[in-house]
Amino acid sequence: MHHLPSTLASGLPMYKLSSQVIVMIKFSFNLRLLLPSCLLALVGAAACTGHSGSNAHNIEVIPTEAISQLNAVLEDASYYRDRKEAEFDSLKRLLSVTTDRHRKGELCIELSERSRKFRSDSSILFARMAIKFYPEEEKREHLRANLALANALSTAGLFQAAGHCLDSVSATATSLADKIEIWKASRMFYSYMMGYVEDLDAFHHIYKNEYMAIDDSLLRYLPKKDPFYRFIYCERLVSDGHITEARNNLENFLKTIPREDNLFGMAAYQLAEVYKNKGDFRSYAENLALAAESDLRSQVKDGLALPTLAHWLYDHGDIENAFTYINYALEDASRGNMRQQTLSVAPLIPVIDKELKEQSNTWRMQMMISIVVVTTLLIVSGTLLAGVVITNRKRMANERKLAVTYRKLETYVGNFIGLCSSYAARLDQLSKLVTRKINAHQTDDLLKMVSSGRFADDDDDFYKLIDKALTDLFPDFVASINTLLQPDKQIVLKNDDPLTPELRIYAFVRLGVEQSAKIAQILGYSVNTVYTYRNRMRNRAIDKDNFDSQVMNL
Repeated sequence: MHHLPSTLASGLPMYKLSSQVIVMIKFSFNLRLLLPSCLLALVGAAACTGHSGSNAHNIEVIPTEAISQLNAVLEDASYYRDRKEAEFDSLKRLLSVTTDRHRKGELCIELSERSRKFRSDSSILFARMAIKFYPEEEKREHLRANLALANALSTAGLFQAAGHCLDSVSATATSLADKIEIWKASRMFYSYMMGYVEDLDAFHHIYKNEYMAIDDSLLRYLPKKDPFYRFIYCERLVSDGHITEARNNLENFLKTIPREDNLFGMAAYQLAEVYKNKGDFRSYAENLALAAESDLRSQVKDGLALPTLAHWLYDHGDIENAFTYINYALEDASRGNMRQQTLSVAPLIPVIDKELKEQSNTWRMQMMISIVVVTTLLIVSGTLLAGVVITNRKRMANERKLAVTYRKLETYVGNFIGLCSSYAARLDQLSKLVTRKINAHQTDDLLKMVSSGRFADDDDDFYKLIDKALTDLFPDFVASINTLLQPDKQIVLKNDDPLTPELRIYAFVRLGVEQSAKIAQILGYSVNTVYTYRNRMRNRAIDKDNFDSQVMNL
């Protein structure tokens, strides 16, 4: 239902369509067919410029709560459709079992009115059935049946047939009640006609004058408490520019009507126009959503609220909801055979669909970039993690080596302290012996003891300590030395055998003590003895010239 402003006029209009008017309607129809491509080009240009208007992509004014509530009702649209279908099925079953002719006619008129905004073809069918039940002699009933047909034809966009139907009943109207019903049907007729040629000022002006004259008649004769009178009165306030009064009256009016009533959707649409005139675009969108919700609940398939809201959301950057709403409006209009609604809504589909695809492509590109970035970061993170793991493993290996070294060092220190203790004990014993011999004037005995080497008999314990210290520091020293010796001259020791003097000397060479004099001093050998042992080992070596350096590198 188009909710259009009107001004005061009076009188019962005549609906005789002249040949000139018929030509005008045909011309407007042909011109109307060109509008989709023009609208597509214009909106496409707007899309290409990225909605450069002042309100473009102004997400702040979008009433998210109202949109969410509308989306919830939209999801339940099948429930309201099934409920409407159940009502029709109930009435049709009642029609099939009713035998009274007048009752059948009443049921057909009711079915026609109930299905007019839900399924226009069915509305036309039932109206024509009602005419068959009411012959011309029954003027009152015949008029009601013809008005039901005129309303159905107007809603379906069959304006020439609707005009002829209204012409045929206008001359028969005698009572005020009949005239009021004709004015209501005529008002609907011209409302649809105005919407059909809204882009053609010349034709629009003609139909608007007729529409305004009908509104004046209804405002004059309808009871003021009648809900339809109250709606027309509010619409007139909007048309006359009394915005504040119109808003107050519309808000009070909405409180008295159930949301499932078509008048609720019409009034909410008018209230949206009021807020639009005041520049309150958020409230404008909220009331459009409220009107669309009412249309969904009452299953009105030619309502303007949902496509108007879709267009507004498209201009404000909410492409997804805009596409959902306009697509549903087109499907709903096609389902109800609402030809004019389909023609009005269809041009917006490819435009919004194109914008939605562009957004989808943009999101897809952003997703691909994100995937590449994330993948790169994962690769870098994986590489860094692998480096950390390798470094950690090396650190742990080094720590284990250090632990072994520390243990060796502890052993070495312990052995060194043991050697020092042994030396200290031997010196103490020697000091006491020398003191005792000197005090006893047994210097000759002391000289004999030194000359005979009796003090060297205690060296076994000393060498055991040295061997233990060296084997603790170099557990594989013997095996390593053997790799440098000729196969037939390698050294073989049993488990409990002490180190040979040669091995003992070269163990100190491995420790970095290269000078033979120092080695002789530590081990208690003569320097010549150390030279002799070292030469023996060199003679057994594979590489005699580099044997000492090879030992140091073991």
